[in-house]
Amino acid sequence: MSAGSELKSGRQRVCVVQPWLTSYSLPVFLELARLCEVDLFFSPAPKGSGFGEVTNPAAPKLRYFPVKMVRPWGERIGMWQRGLLGYISREKPDAIILSANPRQLTFWAAAGCGRWLGIRVYAHGHGPYKKKKIGWAYRGLMKTLLRLVTSYICYAPAVRRSFLDFGFDGEKLVVADNSLMNLRPVCPEEKTGAESGILFIGRLREKSHLERLIAAARRLREDDGMRLSESLTLHVIGGGEQEERLREAARDCPWICFHGELYDEEKIRQISLDCFAGCYPGNAGLSLVHMMSLSLPVVTHDDLHAHGPEVSFLRDGASGLLYDHANPGPSLYSALRSLADHPERVAGMRQQAFADYLSLTHPSLAERFCAIVCDGRTQAMPGLSLGKSSS
Repeated sequence: MSAGSELKSGRQRVCVVQPWLTSYSLPVFLELARLCEVDLFFSPAPKGSGFGEVTNPAAPKLRYFPVKMVRPWGERIGMWQRGLLGYISREKPDAIILSANPRQLTFWAAAGCGRWLGIRVYAHGHGPYKKKKIGWAYRGLMKTLLRLVTSYICYAPAVRRSFLDFGFDGEKLVVADNSLMNLRPVCPEEKTGAESGILFIGRLREKSHLERLIAAARRLREDDGMRLSESLTLHVIGGGEQEERLREAARDCPWICFHGELYDEEKIRQISLDCFAGCYPGNAGLSLVHMMSLSLPVVTHDDLHAHGPEVSFLRDGASGLLYDHANPGPSLYSALRSLADHPERVAGMRQQAFADYLSLTHPSLAERFCAIVCDGRTQAMPGLSLGKSSS
């Protein structure tokens, strides 16, 4: 991004609205605050969610607005963040970026208020990506959303394609690859080929299906014909509602190391140096990008619409492997064994995984936001050229 572009965007004030602030999203907004003025609205993450407690470091052009989340109709619909409409009416920011959750009253109220006041409003989300079919009610809802906003910022090219496949107009659809910037990455050259660990990073929740990975790793250790066999280890980084149950289930497995909620990038980096692959056996998201930044080929299942759109960044056979979700036990075991037994294959895949991570993060997500929201850019910035590969 040029100095002239930074100077232009520096005069902009952008209001970013998040349901809650996470440890992996905060660096994006800190970087964005170096490019423009940012007012960040968010609610505290629920305890036990696995998102962690996030501190709010001071930044010259970043203001924090922690607000209470009210749920008058339960957990799935009607969530409301107090004080946002008053702020929009009073401060009149140049632009608003909203987490595009149509179940939130906050989204519709803020989008409507911004539109009424002539403020540019941007929705940021995964659209209909996870849906295999849509009904008339959802179609009408999304058409209304697209009419209301200035642009819809898609998490990935696959999100934009899902809109088009369902017959939505692509005029307002722009793409900013959803990614995270790891300040302590692992370059492929730092790996030796002698690593014997598998790494899981993510929230320990029902849909992470960590028990599948534990079962597959146990079977690998018991297989006398496998190269690593008894030296194989499993490293689990993350917390959440399933943590206590999973620790109990693995209490007789000293080769499994639960590191708990860990956000120190250098410690995560050191743990990953002992690993030859990453694995997210359940429905993944940004964890996949994190593991790619550590030069780890990633193994996950092939029901792509059950994942977040970030899994569309994985290239099957090149930067990772997709196992058969319909036959998870044998398929996950086979995928992991194919990596454990072939270090030369892993060497090529970790090169590709890290190269794809670099492509996703240069330009960074903050720079992509700035180009769209502050500079009015509507065309995609350089990034990862996606598509299935095989090797």
